[in-house]
Amino acid sequence: MDFSSNERALLSLQGRTPKLPPIVQSHAAKLLAIVGRDIMKLEKDLSVSTMIADPLFVESTSALLNIGTHGIDVDPQDNHRSSSSSSSPRWEALAVAFHLTAAYLQELTALHSPPSGHTEVYMDGPRVPTIIKEMDEEEMITAAGTENIKEEVVTFPSSSASAAAAISDDQLISFCTLVIQLCHTHLEHKEPRVRSLVAKVVGQHAKLSKTFKTKVGVETNSSDVEVGNILVKQSITLYKSILNSLYDHLNSGREDDGKDSDNDNDKSNIIPSSSEMKTNEDQKKDTDTNTDTVEGGENKFKYSKSSDGALDDTTGWRALETNLFGIGSFIQANGGHYFEYSNSSEAEEGELDVPVDEQLLKSVEYCCITHINRHVRAAGINVLEQMIHSCYDSPHVQDQSGKSSSSNAMGLLYHPQSHLRKTIVTVLRTTLSDNWSQVRMAASVLCRVFYVTMLDYAEQYPESLETCTSLGADLADRDVWLTSTYPILLPQMCLNRFYLAQGVKLYSHDTWRILFDRNRDPTLPSKPSGDGLESVAMHAGAVCRYYVKMCDADNHVVREAACQAVAELANKIGRNEDYAEYLTPYVVTLLQALLMCFHDESWPVRDEACLACGIFCLAYPEECEPELPTLFSRWSEQITDQIWSVREDAAFALGDAIEAYGQTLLEKAMQILKKDLSSAKSEPAMSREEYKRRQNDIDSHTNSQLYSCGSLAPKLRKGGAGRIGCSSCDVTRPKAPWEATDGCIYLIRELIERFSNPNTSGIVLSDDVILPLITELAETCRVRHFPQSDDLRTTLWKNLPVMARALGKQRFKRIYLQTFMDMMVDNLDEKNHASQLSVHAAGQCAEELSNLVGPGIFRGRLEEDWQREILDNAMKERRQQMSMRQMTPSEGFSPFGPAEASLAAVNGRPKSRTYKSKSSPSNSHPSVDCTSTDGSLQLQVPGSGMIDSL
Repeated sequence: MDFSSNERALLSLQGRTPKLPPIVQSHAAKLLAIVGRDIMKLEKDLSVSTMIADPLFVESTSALLNIGTHGIDVDPQDNHRSSSSSSSPRWEALAVAFHLTAAYLQELTALHSPPSGHTEVYMDGPRVPTIIKEMDEEEMITAAGTENIKEEVVTFPSSSASAAAAISDDQLISFCTLVIQLCHTHLEHKEPRVRSLVAKVVGQHAKLSKTFKTKVGVETNSSDVEVGNILVKQSITLYKSILNSLYDHLNSGREDDGKDSDNDNDKSNIIPSSSEMKTNEDQKKDTDTNTDTVEGGENKFKYSKSSDGALDDTTGWRALETNLFGIGSFIQANGGHYFEYSNSSEAEEGELDVPVDEQLLKSVEYCCITHINRHVRAAGINVLEQMIHSCYDSPHVQDQSGKSSSSNAMGLLYHPQSHLRKTIVTVLRTTLSDNWSQVRMAASVLCRVFYVTMLDYAEQYPESLETCTSLGADLADRDVWLTSTYPILLPQMCLNRFYLAQGVKLYSHDTWRILFDRNRDPTLPSKPSGDGLESVAMHAGAVCRYYVKMCDADNHVVREAACQAVAELANKIGRNEDYAEYLTPYVVTLLQALLMCFHDESWPVRDEACLACGIFCLAYPEECEPELPTLFSRWSEQITDQIWSVREDAAFALGDAIEAYGQTLLEKAMQILKKDLSSAKSEPAMSREEYKRRQNDIDSHTNSQLYSCGSLAPKLRKGGAGRIGCSSCDVTRPKAPWEATDGCIYLIRELIERFSNPNTSGIVLSDDVILPLITELAETCRVRHFPQSDDLRTTLWKNLPVMARALGKQRFKRIYLQTFMDMMVDNLDEKNHASQLSVHAAGQCAEELSNLVGPGIFRGRLEEDWQREILDNAMKERRQQMSMRQMTPSEGFSPFGPAEASLAAVNGRPKSRTYKSKSSPSNSHPSVDCTSTDGSLQLQVPGSGMIDSL
């Protein structure tokens, strides 16, 4: 079924297998013809919808609603009914009817709304495009299967008055009454798509009733008053039914768990009373251990945090998610008017003037924090988001006399004692750390809406801050309502900027910039990026404790992000003279957390922990020195790891450590090179044919463990404990000798780049030290007796230009260039059947070195004509590829990719890093020049520049 547009939904009915009854297809054809006229109307730029003007639309839609509810026997005009007993109704007709109903109510709302009014309601779910113009007239006629439509004279109403006259008030009320009754009936339908569309109809009906309610007092029309009152009453009745359904679902729990509660007719204790509610700390313990039990071992409240039997966490919860969607739709549709219906009780003494449904808040909080189903948690978060929007709209609500209401619901967000504010902060504290990216993304949206709404209101209505709460708190001081939440939410906001899911990461980056750019002190122009760095430093205790906890999280993705976040603290705060003292008390604890991650079974976690430890050695050399033997041992192991990026980052971390500790550690690094640089020569011989045969061996790939995001298979472990992960990042194959040589290439690059010239560390490597290393490296990389030798040379060609630029043009040309010329040309020669990766890397290396020393000089170093011919052909091919690339228009960046095309060069390094050594320049802003000195483009690592905005 396709619900991206009205016509697609109707066409889906005609294409279902097995086919739907003829009466359903007949009504679908009629409706499709009407929808086709709407498309023709859009082409003629007319302002009135045909579905409103044609009574047949309501008649056929009502027929589909009844057929989808009771079966085909309910339709008195059905001439195609079989003599057999009616079959059970199918859900497809009902779903399409609800979809069309929502569209019809939206058109009615637009008809009675101001031109600038928003008529579409909030609805979470798949982001499918709404197609306005889909088919031409001929295609619509063919799809509808009605041959005489083309011969009809299509007339469109000329004004909204004629459209409004097409449906009388009685017909509107009758249709809405039917819709509301069926919404009651299908609120807990077994088909999720039907329930979702019911929730959308709930919001659209509430939007229509609000539109009529808003017109009261502005247009003195007794008919509008009567219709508005009836629609509002219908909407509120349905809203209360949804609330009761929500409470009943929370009380009964899973379908399997709810069997014993069917005989419980007492609904007064569906949701625990305030005296039965636990404190936040108790609730947090229950969330972690699921120990909320009573005598007999049964859950007192069935907000289950664990799966029973074979049920997974995504099924068995019936209409609970739909109830939350319906509540969210109702709140969004009513806007600031919502608080008129949310709670009929009066505010107690000392309470805020605008009461909020505390029972609903407690239920939503339990759904967001404790419920096992991720969809339910995300839906609950969205309900809180809509409440925030309603708070912002409440000061602008007008009463029946047309005057602004005295409603002050913004106090629910500002005042520290507000139940709504407490619920939002409590929910964000947990859901910003949720294991599911879907929930974490919903929480990130709620977090931004929460802060931006308060900032917007404070900037636009500063005089109203003192009057938005009856308790008279000093809300002019932002510490009361803004910075007071930083110790609770700032750590999660920081960490999410490193989270693996790109949506969460990029959205969190933007939220950080928005928050601290808006909250910065305009009197301090020296802080152009806000006070984010200062805020992190001032709350270093809370941030560090949270990071340490996340380094031991069950999810390896979270542990990886935590290591990156810890590295950022050392890089941005630990090396900042103004704020380094705030982090000093926690350095030992953070280092121990990194050492724990350094032994992780997940190689991405080890990789990030490796880098972070090197940065800590630079920032806090004295504090890290007791752990230096352990760190060096781990770096030595990782430089021969099976993963190439782990080898490279281990070399990078060793370079940082050598800068911090000087000659002593340099000598140990030279011992590593002496031992491992020539290891590739001892690699067992293997032909390419044998290598391919092993790779394609069916037996070696049979009966292996499968992993997927929804798998209940063994999870990735950390230190032997059960862990959560969507894939296995544990590499168990033995290390290969050539991989040690590959790691040494990265280490040589780091030594040459950092210490071949005078620098702040005081270590300078002369040619007497470098030349033997380069000579041995070149001899080792000439080996060809195993297939991975091409990978080894690929690494060499990628890093050689970096070494050449570090050594300088004259020095490299005079001493080192000739060492690699023959091997480079041999790699470019097609006769040697080298891998395409190594050929491409050799061509790029030749081009960069040629640009460095001069094309004529570089070509002149080749002694044979056939070598020059190979080089000329390679350079010609690269120029052709570059010209074709420039002629091809580049596609726009994905919305889930980087926020901007930020490309940065870092000393011409082949790999851009957020973390830099002391000899490297400071971080570049994402919008600066994106080319390196040789003209090559280097994509900035996602997540870099993170506290550049702090």
